[in-house]
Order: sequence, then structure tokens, then C-alpha cells
Amino acid sequence: MCPRRRLLAATTTLLLALGASAPTAWSQEQPAAGTEEVHSWALAPAGSTDPGEAGNRPNLSYELEPGAEVSDAVTLFNYSNIQLTFAVYPTDAFNNEDGQFDLLATGEEPEDLGSWITLPQGNVTVPPQSQATMPISVRVPATARPGDHAGAILASSSAASTAPDGKVITLDRRTGTRVYVRVAGPLEPELAIENVSANYSPSLNPLGGTAKVLYRIQNRGNVRLSGAHSVSIAGPLGLFEQHVDAEELTELLPGEGVTLEATFDDVPASAVAFAKVRLDPASGGGAEELASVSRRGMVLAPPITLLLLALATWLALRARRAYRRHQREDRALGVQPT
Repeated sequence: MCPRRRLLAATTTLLLALGASAPTAWSQEQPAAGTEEVHSWALAPAGSTDPGEAGNRPNLSYELEPGAEVSDAVTLFNYSNIQLTFAVYPTDAFNNEDGQFDLLATGEEPEDLGSWITLPQGNVTVPPQSQATMPISVRVPATARPGDHAGAILASSSAASTAPDGKVITLDRRTGTRVYVRVAGPLEPELAIENVSANYSPSLNPLGGTAKVLYRIQNRGNVRLSGAHSVSIAGPLGLFEQHVDAEELTELLPGEGVTLEATFDDVPASAVAFAKVRLDPASGGGAEELASVSRRGMVLAPPITLLLLALATWLALRARRAYRRHQREDRALGVQPT
């Protein structure tokens, strides 16, 4: 896959989220009556008569053999009160830094599923309050790896907009439908916990430190997987244990991962602390049920207050011994104390 570039606010492209359970994402709410120019559209699998309602095809999903080809169609709905011309094109999907389903930036060429999809034309003009249905084909390369592949078909429309600094920019708004293909072959589901690390920030209160646990969950297999993950931290022998209740893991595509963080307050300074991450994978769409996995990490949790107290005590004792030594020397020399 090409290097992944996230769509930043400073660019002129706005990527609209593609829902996993709704046929499409809306570019904005359906237009209200009036003469004001409204831009609103949606793209859905053909057969979904209303993309605002859950239909029998929330996305395009296929199970295909290597080298196989399937034909289908998508429908582009123009809810605007003006005629619009759309760029309609396929692209690849990935998980972004937050673990969310994301798509390649506009203009970035797909190398996986997006490159398998063919449309008859790249630009479509749709009158206001109308729709257009377009055929598509998906052809799996004979050398495609087994397992899950993800992408999307997008409808994009550009419009001029004024930035806060007064400059005119081109805003590219996109919406569409997800596409999933499972290529026949051995399924190898595997979720792993990687790179567990922790740091401890002590405080003057020996019971009030803060610990942060960083860890990465990686999909090492070839099927889409989700699950639940939880984190705990404790001192030696399990003392002072704290834990974060299990949280749902966003679905990770094959080869993708997400870095997560858990913060614990009021962690006693017990010299060392042990972090534990537990992951309970969900079954991956026909893949075998996976066992829970866990991984540990260790962090120093120095009792700063006690160490400072011990240092102060040591310095006081050393000063006292030095004072007494000087007294003995003075007496030996016959010097009278002042």
C-alpha cells in the first residue's frame, strides 16, 4: 500500500466518514426548502432506495476466488437543488492513528482492493433531486493474498469556500460506500499485543503518583478483527492493583494496528509497578475463535518522598558525626568549647 497520508485540517479535502452499518454517509443533511444553494449527496450500493435508512446492503461485500470477477452497481443520489458533477472512483482503506477506518487521500493511487474495482467513467453529472446508477466490476488478481481486503467507492464534488483568513480555497467533499472482499484461501486470524511500556510520575504524596501505560494492538493475520482490551497496574505481589474495565477495540484491518494509552492516578510509589494488558479477540467473520492474550511491562515507581527523607536523615547523621569528631579533636588539643 502507498504511504498513508492523513487528511489534515490545513488541506482542502474533507473526508466524510463511511458508516459500517448505514448504506452511505451523507455529505450534509437533506436540503430544506428555499432558494439557497444546497449541496447534498450520497452514494450507496444499488438497490438501497433510501441511503438515509438502513437497507439490506450496508456495503458492498463479496467472497471471491483468486482471479474471479463480479459485477454490481452503485447509485449516486443528488439531493442538491442544483446540478452537480461528481468524480466517482475507488480507493483503498486502512486504520488511521486512532484506529478508525480511513481512506487514502484524494489523488493517491490505490494498490490493493481499490485497484481491483473498475467503473465505466470517472465523472458523472446528476441533475438536482435525481439519481444515477453506475455498473461496477471487481476483479481479484490471481496472485491476491487470501483473507480480507477493504476499500471504498467514493463520490467527490469540489466547491469554492472562504477560509477564516479570507482566502478562497477549494473544498473537496467525499462520501461513499465501503467495499469488502474476502479472497478464498487459508484464514489466519491473529491479534497481538506489542510494545507494552509504562512510565511513572511520582509526587510528594507517596500514594499519589501517576502511571501511564502505552501499548499497541496489531492485526498480524489476514482477516478483519475486533475485540475487547483491558489494562491493570499493580505493585509487587499484586499490591495496590488498579484496572481499567474492558473497552471495545475498533475493527482492525489485516496488517493494521493502533497504539493505545491508559492513565492511572493515585498509584503508590512501591519501587516497581507491573502493567498488564489483556486482549480478548472476537471471532473474525467465519474465522476460528481466538484465545485471550496478555502481555506485561514493568516500570520503576520510586518513593521520592521516602528517598528524600532518607537522604535528609543521612545528611543530618553525617553532620552530627562530623560535629562530634571536631569536638573530640578540640578536647585532645585542649581547646575549650565556645
